[in-house]
Order: sequence, then structure tokens, then C-alpha cells
Amino acid sequence: MSPAPLPEATPPLPRVASSRWTVGTALVVVLVALAAVVAIFGVLRVLGDDGLTLESGVPTAVSAGDLRDYATGSRPVYWIGPAENGTLEVTHTRRGIYVRYLPEGVELGDRSPRYTTIATYPVRRAYRSMQSSAGSAGFGSARLDGGGLAVWRKTPGTSVYIAYPHRPYLIEVYDPSPRRARSLALSGVVQRVP
Repeated sequence: MSPAPLPEATPPLPRVASSRWTVGTALVVVLVALAAVVAIFGVLRVLGDDGLTLESGVPTAVSAGDLRDYATGSRPVYWIGPAENGTLEVTHTRRGIYVRYLPEGVELGDRSPRYTTIATYPVRRAYRSMQSSAGSAGFGSARLDGGGLAVWRKTPGTSVYIAYPHRPYLIEVYDPSPRRARSLALSGVVQRVP
């Protein structure tokens, strides 16, 4: 009988890290992945769920769906509903968000003050400020459903301002017709974009 062949030499096995280091590494990987997910959701929240971005000061044509996706709990937008005809124009600035209703044939960014506009401004103590103005000479005011308060200058009066208790936002309803601005503001059609 011939002798059994000798086993081939095998390289030494790599050194296995202790289970403590492996758990620590796994924890770091999980934390990094979690941070990435949180960052992605944060970016989507700023951009809107569909990625709508508004360059500061640049009027942008949007659909009602785009605006619904853009508006968030921390960035509310007020409007009077989808545009029936024409274009829904949105402009975001450091001051606030402007939703303008342009008739057909009017170009984005048209500088004429002839179009209904609903603006949302972040303002601390907006309601308290409106209460002070409501009691001043030269101002008209009315209570709204939901505890809101609408205030306007009696002359020229082309804007009506709305505030609600405990909401840090001031809503401006502008129309070149003072009657229409008041009618819109007092009718309840000015709503937060759902």
C-alpha cells in the first residue's frame, strides 16, 4: 500500500474580529443609513414630494397638484383653489409665498397689479397684530369661521389681511377691486392648500 498523500498546505485563516467590534461596526452602518434616509426625507420635504422647486423670486407656473405637493405642514400655502382658466403662478421669496391667478394670455411675471393674488407670510403674533389694527381708525374688520380675523384699510383697501389664533402666518388677499378682495376674504374661499 502506498502512503496517503499529504494534504496541501493551506494558508492560515484570516483573523476574525471580535463580535464586539462587529456589532459596533453594524451599529455605525445602521446609523449612517438612518441619517441618509432622514436627510433624503428632509430634502423631499423642502422640495415638495414631487420635487417641485421654486427659485427665489422667480414666478413659476404650477398645477393645483404641484402646489398641493409643495405645501407642507411647516410651509403652508393659502389660495382660493385651482385656477379655473389661465395660469396658477407661484413665487417664493424671503417674505412669503405668492399665488397669483393669471388669465389666459398673460405671461408669467407680468408686473401689472391687475390679478388676484393670495400671499402667505410667516409672521409671529400675526393674530395679535390684526387685533390691534382692527381697533384702529381707518380700518375695517370682520370675524371669520375658525376664529379668524380679516382686517383691511378703508382706503385704498385693495388688500385684506387674515390671521388665525395660534398660527404664525398672515394671509394677504389682494385684488385690484377692493370689493372683490373683501368678498374673497370674507366668503371662506381663502383656504390652506390641502
